[in-house]
This record gives sequence, C-alpha cells and structure tokens, in this order.
Amino acid sequence: MTNERGFSLAELLVATAVVGLLMLGLFVTLQQGQAAYLFGSARAEVQQNARVALSRIVEELRTASSVTALAATNIALDFVDETGTAVSVQYSLVGTDVSRNQTVPVPAAVQPEILVGGVTSLTFTAFDLNGAATTVPGNAYAVQMRITTRPERPLAGFSPANQQVVFEGRVRLRNK
Repeated sequence: MTNERGFSLAELLVATAVVGLLMLGLFVTLQQGQAAYLFGSARAEVQQNARVALSRIVEELRTASSVTALAATNIALDFVDETGTAVSVQYSLVGTDVSRNQTVPVPAAVQPEILVGGVTSLTFTAFDLNGAATTVPGNAYAVQMRITTRPERPLAGFSPANQQVVFEGRVRLRNK
C-alpha cells in the first residue's frame, strides 16, 4: 500500500488555506477598486450638477439689469437677452431640484424648467454698494449664490458614492 498515489488530508488543507488567502487578497483588491470608482464617479456627478446650475444662474445674473425679488432661497431677475428681448426669470429650489421659471416672454417650453436635481441647498445673498448684505432688491449691487449638491439617487450614508459638494459664485449686476 505504499505505492498509492494522492494527497494527504494535511496537504489538501494547506492547499485550501493558501488558495483561500489568495482569493481574499483578490477580493480586497477588487473591493477597493470598486470603492474608488464609486467615489470618483459620484464626485464628478455632484460637481457637474453644481457647475451646470451655477453657470446658468451666473450667466443670467451677469446680464441682469435688476433684481425684482430676493429671498434666501430664490431670486427673480429682469434682463434683456442677446436678441434685445426683455426677460423675467425666477430661480428657486423645489424639493431637491433647482427650477427656472421664465414669465416674460412666455416660453414655448413647459415652465418651470428643472435645471438639475440632487440639490440640498441653494442660497442667494445680495450686497449693496458698500458690501453690506441687503434684503432690498432695489439696493442689490452684487449677488452671491451658494449651491450644495449630492447624488440624485439615494445612497447609504456609508457608501463612498455618498458625496456632497459646495459651489459658490459672486456676480456684480450690470449697470450698477
């Protein structure tokens, strides 16, 4: 019986343990790669959302001739667009969406228009000529916007994709 070929139980257990350790190392590496991907893609999403909303608001604020209504979470503007048409627009936070509501001229698109989702806060602060904060729309010389975004789809709090980003912009109104 000394000529029988095969593996002993001890050899099988050692081989199984070695393969198990190799698989554990591979699993940890794959898990870290997935976490890095989730982190990066979520970060890009929230930054893009904030950038889109802020650039649209800033573009229209730069051409605004006046602020007609001002609150901490919404702002109404009057301006003349590149075609010479008078425009009245209001930006506000509705739930987790930044909405743009154009009243003059009446647009063909459905109003309000949703710019981006996943917004946790949107604030507007107006400043007068001396740099002091003001709540009087007629005294607004400059407007500062602050937008905080997160991923649009709900995520677990411990997920690496659960990102949040804050963007700010400050614009001096035209003709002021």
